[in-house]
Parts: sequence; structure tokens; C-alpha cells
Amino acid sequence: MKINKKQAIKVLVILLILTLAISYGLPWLTTGQVGKISAGMVISFEGAGKGLDPQGERFDVNELKRDEVLQTAIDQAGLTDTVTASELKARLYILPVAGKDALKDLLTLTEISGKTQPIKEQIIYPTSFVIGIKDMGVPSFISDRTLLEEVFVAYKAQLKDKYLSTSLSQPAYEKEDILQMDYPEMMKMIGQEIDGLIRYVRIYSENEPQYVSNTTGISFADLEQQAVLIKAADVENMQSLVDYYQLTRDQGSRILYEEAMLRRAQVTASKLQDAQYTVADILSIYDNSSNYIFASGDESSPLTPVENQFYGDLVGRLVDKQADAISARYEKDDIQKAIDKLMTSSLSGAAYADMTSEIEQGAKEVLEHIDTLKDTTRQMADEYYDQAIGNKVSVSPLHYQMNQTVNPALVFILLAALYFVIKIVWMELQKSNHAFVTKIRMGGKKHGKQ
Repeated sequence: MKINKKQAIKVLVILLILTLAISYGLPWLTTGQVGKISAGMVISFEGAGKGLDPQGERFDVNELKRDEVLQTAIDQAGLTDTVTASELKARLYILPVAGKDALKDLLTLTEISGKTQPIKEQIIYPTSFVIGIKDMGVPSFISDRTLLEEVFVAYKAQLKDKYLSTSLSQPAYEKEDILQMDYPEMMKMIGQEIDGLIRYVRIYSENEPQYVSNTTGISFADLEQQAVLIKAADVENMQSLVDYYQLTRDQGSRILYEEAMLRRAQVTASKLQDAQYTVADILSIYDNSSNYIFASGDESSPLTPVENQFYGDLVGRLVDKQADAISARYEKDDIQKAIDKLMTSSLSGAAYADMTSEIEQGAKEVLEHIDTLKDTTRQMADEYYDQAIGNKVSVSPLHYQMNQTVNPALVFILLAALYFVIKIVWMELQKSNHAFVTKIRMGGKKHGKQ
């Protein structure tokens, strides 16, 4: 069997076309998917192997599929008018990658799960994942690649935002608005600001006590001490002055306000006192001999006294009501003292003006210090995340893989073998046919000679 060069090239081209059609065309016809672009993602921050995120909360890789993340990726890829977040979510897949030992443990647990003896629960938290986007219809390698790249970028940004989610809450008022408030309210707002800052910095100083910023050269513990010092030396000092002298911008309006608060406190104290007396009356008529009841038992189990839960609840409620009533009386007395101080100020006009000016200037400086510490804290938290956590989420280079039913090489070999089988059978048929025709012709010639 001889095949010339031209025939060989023709056969090779036909075999290659058939191979591609069977290997890659058939999956597209059956599933509508040509292939997929994917990349590996490995997380190695502390706690990942236990299923925890950097804050110690439960880590869920499926947050990569959140609508906010996908929509951000779509917008950044410039495909807002081409694909929606829900469509991308349907095409996006996440495959956890576990080692052989981990899979073996899971299989072992599966085999013995039906037995009656107790077994220790074991959960494996993968730290490696394959994340990709399936093509739908005619593939667009460039757009899908860009889209997956932006998904990773958006997801990393979401992880960072989540880690910094305990960030300082924005105040209800701007700094200029706080400085225009009456002095008691001003002190209250500043106190809330400094307390919020201390709580925020303390989270980092407790979790990362050894971290020192390369930019600022200080630690989170240093920032916490600065915030505590501002509170103790500045805020609490100003608060004491405002409370002691009952400083206000408008004495008449302040007195009216405090009198309204006094009336409210009187009503509250009266209600709490009545509630206290009511509970006390119930206790006074309650049969104390039934404070304990005895559970039934047999000879082997003697009678055991059990405390009457209802009586215990009444006693606890009485204690709570007494405490609330006492607090309400103290609050009422404090408001009355404030009103008395407002009516008989111990400061002269000039001294009063100097004191309020000092409070205003001090409040302005404290708010500026708080803003500076906030900025420094955010900067250090951002820097810490990039150095210690952000680089622990790594993504491998993207690659595209076309769907296939079987190995193309195997398909090519089978098609080639089939071609040669058909070729051989065809040639044998031709030979047989040629021999048959020749035999007939030879038989005719012999008959003619006779």
C-alpha cells in the first residue's frame, strides 16, 4: 500500500479536522460550553487551615461570588453592557483542592460513619482552590481573561475591606458642627469619638502586639496609649470643668432643658419606685414556707429539696427594681444640682468667658488630635494588611482549557487506524474485483478459441 506525499497531506488534514471536531466540537454541541479559563488561588494567612479568616471569623471562599465582587469586576473589565452579575455567577466555579492524605481521611470517615461506635468529627478546610469561568457559546479569550483577572482583584479588595471593617465609624456630626454644640453635648460627642478610637486601636494592639510600622515607626500599642492619654489628660479634664461649672452657651435655654429633663427623671423615678413596691408587696404575701419543694423519690433515692424558681425570680426582680430606682433618684438629684449651679454661677463674666474660650480651643485641638490618630491608625492597618495578610493570597497565572470528550491524540490514532483499515479493505476489495473480472475475461477468450 503506497500513499504519495499529496495524498498523505490530504489524509492528515482530514484526520486533524475530524479529531478537532470530535474532541472539541462535540462538547460544545452537547453542553454549549467551548472551554474555561481558570487559575489557582492559595491562601496561607494564619488560621486558614482551620477555616478562619485573618480576624478569626469563619472563612468562606464563596464570598468571591458575592454580587458586589462580581459587579465590580464586570465594571472594571468594561463589560457592564455585556454580562450581568447573575450571569457571571452561573459561569464562575470554585473547586477546592485537597491533598491525598486529606482525601484519604475523608474516605476513612465515610467508611466508618455508619458504625455505632463514637468517632471523632474531623473537618478538612482546603487552602487551595481552582477558580475559573466557563465559556458559553463562542469563546472570547480576551474578555474572559480580563474578567477573571478583575474578579481576583475585586475579591482581594473585598477581603481587605472585610478585614478593615472594624474601621472607625463616621461621626454623626462634622467637626465644625461639634464645635458649635453646647458644651455638655460637645463633651459627650468628643467622648464618644475618643472611646471609639480606643476600641478600634485596641483590636490591633491585642491581635498584633509585635507589629511595628515601617512608615510611622510605632506599634498599635503606642497608638492606643496616645489615645488613652488624650482621653485622660484632655477629654476627661474638659468634661470635669464643664460639669463642675455647668458651662453653657445659653443659660436660659439650658435651664429650661434641664428642667424638662428633671420632670422626665421624676416620672421615671416614680414609676420605678412603684414597680419596686409592687414586687415587694407580692413577696410579702408570698408563702415563704413553699420556697422549697421536694421532688418525689423511692427508697434508693431520698427526697431532695428543689428551690422554687418563681420565688427566686421575684427576689431577683426586686433587687433589679431597687437598683433602678436608686439610679433614677441619683439622676434626678444630679439634674437638680445642675439647675442650681446654672442659677448661681460661681464664675464672673470675664472668668466665665475665659473658661468657655479655653474649652472651645481645647475641644478643637482634641478633635484634631483624634483625626490625626484616626488617619495614622488607618494607614498602619492598611500597611499591616498588605505586608502580613494581602500577600498571603496568591493567584497563579491564568490558562485556558478547551472542553474535550476524549484525548485528542487517542482520537487521532483511532481515526488513523480506522482509515488504514478501511484503506486496506478497500484495496483488497479492488484486488478481488480485478481478479474476478480478469477471470471472466480469460474464460471468454478460451471459449472463443474453441
